[in-house]
Amino acid sequence: MTELNPTSKARAGGKVPPCRVAYAMDEEVRKGFSLHFNATGLLVICAEPAPLKTRLKLSLHFTGLKNAIEAEGEVVWTNIHGSADNLSPRGMGVKFLNLERDTERILSELAARFETQGNMYECYYT
Repeated sequence: MTELNPTSKARAGGKVPPCRVAYAMDEEVRKGFSLHFNATGLLVICAEPAPLKTRLKLSLHFTGLKNAIEAEGEVVWTNIHGSADNLSPRGMGVKFLNLERDTERILSELAARFETQGNMYECYYT
């Protein structure tokens, strides 16, 4: 399994990632992280993103939360082969599916807390 180190990659940009992400693909759990998310979806920075239209079960581990948030989503944007830069990061945009209202509220509060709402990457997961 190829895995990006969220701490070193995020610190390179000056930010520690507020969300570690685990997702199952090809019967293997893969990992990534997110600096950009809201109640609609998230941008997952990872070495091996899933193909477009793949449905994923996600486990979101936020800094400061005791328990992970479990969610389902669909890949709506992916960068598998291109360079990993600020305009087109290596990873995937995942739009959440069928979130409960309480989960939406928690994600909105977390997004506001980590100042991620309304960022330029929102187009990758909405």
